[in-house]
Amino acid sequence: MKKDYDVDVLIVGYGAAGANAAIAAHDAGARVLIAEKLDVGGGNSAVCAGAMVIPESIEAAIAYYRALSSGTVGEEMVRAFAEAMVGIPDLLSRLGLEFTAGPPIPPSFPSMMSGRLKQIHIDPTGENGFRFLDGHIKDRKIEILTDTQVKTLIQNPETREILGAKAQRNGQDIQLLARKGVILTCGGYAYNRAMLANFNFPGATDYIFSWGSPGNTGDGISLASEAGAALWHMAAIEWGRFCAREPSKKFGTAIGYGLGRTKRAGSYMFVNKFGERFMAEDALLSHCKEQLEILRYDHGNAEYRNLPAYMIFDQTYLSRGPIAPTAQMLRTKRGGIVGYCLVNKIYDWSADNQAEIDEGWVLQAKTIAGLANKIGAKTDVLEKTITQFNRACIEQCDSLFGRNEKTLAPLDTPPYFAVELGLSLVNTQGGPKRNVNCQVLDHNDRVIPRLYAAGELGSFFGFLYQVGSNYPEAWAFGQIAGKMAATETPLSE
Repeated sequence: MKKDYDVDVLIVGYGAAGANAAIAAHDAGARVLIAEKLDVGGGNSAVCAGAMVIPESIEAAIAYYRALSSGTVGEEMVRAFAEAMVGIPDLLSRLGLEFTAGPPIPPSFPSMMSGRLKQIHIDPTGENGFRFLDGHIKDRKIEILTDTQVKTLIQNPETREILGAKAQRNGQDIQLLARKGVILTCGGYAYNRAMLANFNFPGATDYIFSWGSPGNTGDGISLASEAGAALWHMAAIEWGRFCAREPSKKFGTAIGYGLGRTKRAGSYMFVNKFGERFMAEDALLSHCKEQLEILRYDHGNAEYRNLPAYMIFDQTYLSRGPIAPTAQMLRTKRGGIVGYCLVNKIYDWSADNQAEIDEGWVLQAKTIAGLANKIGAKTDVLEKTITQFNRACIEQCDSLFGRNEKTLAPLDTPPYFAVELGLSLVNTQGGPKRNVNCQVLDHNDRVIPRLYAAGELGSFFGFLYQVGSNYPEAWAFGQIAGKMAATETPLSE
């Protein structure tokens, strides 16, 4: 077989899972090559908060993860996942990573677990965690091919063994021989609109923007499927907060992530295209498993009734500072920044919101009637909505949606403003089905020889997700995949 690179283990995708797989495979004696399609590595891991949330004991972890899985994984995988997650502190210590333990926190689903969960932080954020892993890769002199897009896996049609991959690098076709195995760690499909429509919300994808790395275009799903892999957990996604739709469309990633949460109290509301409120503005969105009101589907009219949607506010709210998080705000609050947009300096919201007004992303009008005209709502409907809202503020009781009375303030100081809302998507969980050794399985649960996967690509989580779990999962199962691939008998010439 023609080959441009000849290694033992090929790793496709360079985030936390890929880096851990490379470290483990190298330390087990394998010759390792990493292929990353972007010009820099990191993936979602380099833009996340760096939180690792795990149960205190294996027994508690087994019970909790079993309940969260809702039957989407088998008992063997539940136990393996529990053991790997509880072992995270030992893994970090072995690698020499300093971390801090925060106060125990309640589980995301307290009805499924009594007690609290251990909270570990990579200070200040995941960006530093990936910098640490990248240092380990450089120390081991593991080669990384950036700007390298793996196009297809090379598979023996008789034995079904994965022999390597065909890729493109700098416009040139190359072949990568992997004598022991290929590990797919190339993330989910948050940037693949066709997959989002197919697995989740057809007709609404123009309103959904990923908060994470643009490398998440579903490559691993396509590669594994072509090799005969079964898929699992494809409908499992993790929502973030509202973002600003127009700049998100321009830049192709979530901009203004955190509208309505940056300043939770004040004279603002969310309205739909009719000018009607449709939810409590302080309601949980991030990692929420309830139906999001903004995505409520009207069967009779065959439409998403609350799309498009807008954040409406007045001069008083505007004058209090940026309506979306800025890099400086996050540095002050967290000690570091998160989200692909801010980490990679794509766009930082202005301190006084004027730049966004000048761009036309934030609409402005002297009157409610003028604002209604700009968002395409009927004046009388929007005026009625604001009158009802202001009455709720005076009475300190939102009888329609139950917004916390401490966050209510009358929307009555002109000029008035509107910004169209988008939905931020943190990540997707689906991908090739795998076993406890991270070996990829076919539709009959048979191992596809020499093919492995780890990280968000085919995550453990098929429905309910414990916040702070994907990051440690990437570390733990990247290590498992790397160790197991390194034990394979190498292909002969």
